[in-house]
Order: sequence, then C-alpha cells, then structure tokens
Amino acid sequence: MTRRTHDLAVAFGDHWKRYFAPQGAGTVVVAVSGGVDSMALLALLARDRVAGSELRVLAAHFDHRTRGLESAEDGRFVAEVACRWGADVELGEGDAVADANAKGGGPQAAARELRYRFLTRIAAEHAAVSVATGHHRDDRVETVLLRLVRGTSPEGLAALAPIEQLHGVLIVRPLLAFSRASILAWAEATGVPFRDDPSNLETRYPRNRMRHEVLPLLAEFNPRVDEAIVRLSALAGSDSAFLSAAADDLLSTATESRAETTWRLAAAPLVDAPTALLSRAVISGWAWCAPRRTPPPSGEWIAGAVAFLRRGRGGSVPVPGGGELRRSTGWIEFERRANGRGDGDE
Repeated sequence: MTRRTHDLAVAFGDHWKRYFAPQGAGTVVVAVSGGVDSMALLALLARDRVAGSELRVLAAHFDHRTRGLESAEDGRFVAEVACRWGADVELGEGDAVADANAKGGGPQAAARELRYRFLTRIAAEHAAVSVATGHHRDDRVETVLLRLVRGTSPEGLAALAPIEQLHGVLIVRPLLAFSRASILAWAEATGVPFRDDPSNLETRYPRNRMRHEVLPLLAEFNPRVDEAIVRLSALAGSDSAFLSAAADDLLSTATESRAETTWRLAAAPLVDAPTALLSRAVISGWAWCAPRRTPPPSGEWIAGAVAFLRRGRGGSVPVPGGGELRRSTGWIEFERRANGRGDGDE
C-alpha cells in the first residue's frame, strides 16, 4: 500500500471517529449504488473496519429501474460483495420514470425521492444510528454550482451538509472531505471492486455537463476552484444556521397564537426586523402552510411577501402550494387548508 492510499484510510478513520461515530455499538446503513464512491465507503467501514469492529454495517441498494437488466445486476453485485465483506444487505426497487411521469417531475428528482424514502425506512426498521452516503467533495462543488446558476439562497449554497436530519433519520456524508480523484486512487490501489454507470458520461444531464465541461473551464481561472467553492459553501452554511436560529427566536417572540389552520403573529417585531430575518420568517410561514413536497417558493415571491408585509396596509396574498398570507394593522397571519399539512408539523 502506498503512502497516499494509506493516508486516505487513516484520514477517513480519524474523520469518522471525530464527527460521525456513534456512542458505543450501533448500526449504520450505507447507501451503496455499486459505483466507486459508495463501494469505497463500504470497503472502509465493512471490509477494513476503520471505524471499529463494534459498528454493524448494513449495505442498502435501491434499483431505480432506469437501466433495465444492467441496473438489476448492480444490486446483485452489491449484495455479493457486501456479504463477502461481512455486511448485512437490504435491496429495494422502484420505477423512477413512472413516478416522475405520475408527479410531473424529472426522473432524477423522482429517483432521489424514492431512494431516500427507502433508505430512511430501512434505517427505522433496523434502529440504525445513521444513513451514510458516498457523496464526496466534487459532488458538493457540482451541487453548489448547479444551484447557483439556477438561482439559490445562502441556504442553497450550503449544499450537501456533512450531517442533516431527513424524516427523523440522521444522514451523514463522511466522504465530503475527500475528492473524487483521491477516492478512486485509493479504491484502485486497494482492490475495491465497483461498477461504472455509463450515464455518468452523458452531458445531456446538467450535473455531468457541469463536471465534464464547466468545472475544467473554471479550473483554468483558478486551479483550486473546488476548494474555493467548498469554502464558500461552508461559510454560507455557518451564516445560514446563525440567521435561521435568530429567525426562530423572532417567530417565537412574535407568535400570538397557532391553531390547526391559522398562525397569528404580532406585526411589529417582524416588520421591524432586518430583511434577512423577515425573509426567513416568511419562508417558515410558507413551510407551515404548504403541503409536504411542495416546491419551495421563488425568490421573487419571498421578496414580494416581505414588501407586502412592510407596506403595512391590510390585505392578503396567496401562498405557493396553498394557503394565504394576511396583513392587518397589528398582526400577520398565515392560513393553510384544513386538510393541509406543512413541513412545520414534522
């Protein structure tokens, strides 16, 4: 083993123990597609036991049925290797294209939703302490750039947090500190088997085009552009966390009552607050009103809602996804449908 590959395994072990290790024994569900990143993560945790022998590793693979027999073979490959390395296995499947057609979205978004629904269910069934994914530093860079060109907020720039909650399950991304190239080099040097997905080379997908065309161009301006983008993402995450906590305090102070369908707040504390806090309060109100999985409101709507509240005149505006935002002299109200349920209930 070369020093370079040895250093990656040691660095990962230290990184895991510092930020992600559960207290004592526990089960970690590892999301494994069969590609090099997730197979390397599985090798580190199950084959090489760099996180310790007390950790129970469960490899979870989801077949999106997007590549026919080839994607079905991915599951058999993952199961065979995982069992050989001493990990337990759970396999799932769903039709991402059919789900996208039924809901009117894109197949990649549908695949992600199906996959995470499967992963969080498996984690709950096995009382797992977390779900670990193989996302790495390059994934974070690509996600930040994609969100930037589409239009995003500081929260959006804080892409792919190392640790987050999803449906009550802890999602961890322990490879975010490592580049795709270093992971590939380690996998090849230590004999980690993996399967290539040919669709990763197709530039008709925005992420692949960002990876193969845009990032190499940006690297001509700054060879360390990936580090600069990760640093920006981390700073945006820290600022957003601080502002979100302050916005929560503001909402708590301003709340006069909250019933099943109506959330009433005192107007003065909100409209006198800085725009950074008022806009976040508006987003919290939208999340409380809107049904689950409603697409987030546009920046134009948020800015318009802030201006509407600051004008001080009575009236109302519709809330994207359902509901209404009302303004009177002394109060502000969010109202949602009686049978609706927003994210604030989860």
